[in-house]
Amino acid sequence: MGSVTEIALVVSLVILLAGILRWTFGRGPQGALPDENGDLGLLETVAVVPTREAADVLVAKLAREKVRVTVAHGEEGWRLLAFPSDADDARVALRAM
Repeated sequence: MGSVTEIALVVSLVILLAGILRWTFGRGPQGALPDENGDLGLLETVAVVPTREAADVLVAKLAREKVRVTVAHGEEGWRLLAFPSDADDARVALRAM
């Protein structure tokens, strides 16, 4: 069993390490900033709807068509985003609904 000084030193080092790791990695999700078209990185906006429920309905319909999309909340509403390879298919499937 270590002395009180050794135990206090180990606890202090663990707290110091936790503080350094939190400072380094604890800034939270940074996320991508939209460009002038509202697109995020490689993702293109294929639709904008006012509510999350409407976005979920469209995502489910697109999933049945085997089109992959994701949802992001922006100032104008909920956006359905797709990779460029899926964006045209998503737009065609949304027009057909």
